[in-house]
Amino acid sequence: MAADDIGDRGQWLCCLLLTQICPGRSEPYFRPTFLGDKHSTFDYLVELVGSEAHFFFVQVRSTRQGYRKGSGTGRLRVNVNREDVQRMVASPIPAYFVGIDEPQEVGYLLSMNEPRQAGLGGLPARHLLDCGNLQRLWQEVRNFWASRNMVLVGSHFV
Repeated sequence: MAADDIGDRGQWLCCLLLTQICPGRSEPYFRPTFLGDKHSTFDYLVELVGSEAHFFFVQVRSTRQGYRKGSGTGRLRVNVNREDVQRMVASPIPAYFVGIDEPQEVGYLLSMNEPRQAGLGGLPARHLLDCGNLQRLWQEVRNFWASRNMVLVGSHFV
């Protein structure tokens, strides 16, 4: 399978995992919007269903190469270069990295909201994109926005 096909499939799998209907819900937690292949760092802008004024960014990488052994959990063999890591960390909007194990059709989540000095040489396989973590992610992003007064006042264009 060509690398572009693995990448495209990973983006679709990420979208599918983010929009799964979890037990006790009649709708997904998230509504992802693909930003296009030309966007330099992020693949999706993701709105919170039921709280559409709140959103976050996601970069997706997918692999068929499995996992490296690591301390504790293994690390999915996906890499992110230093420049992308720095752009994600610098974002004033919550940013996350999703690694997709394409053959297994599972994804893992990593917050990119705290300083990091280097690129990522693998993604810890700790935070599976499952219903429990989707609910925690929804709450984390909602709490982020709810704790801020994001109202623009004094606009020149009134």
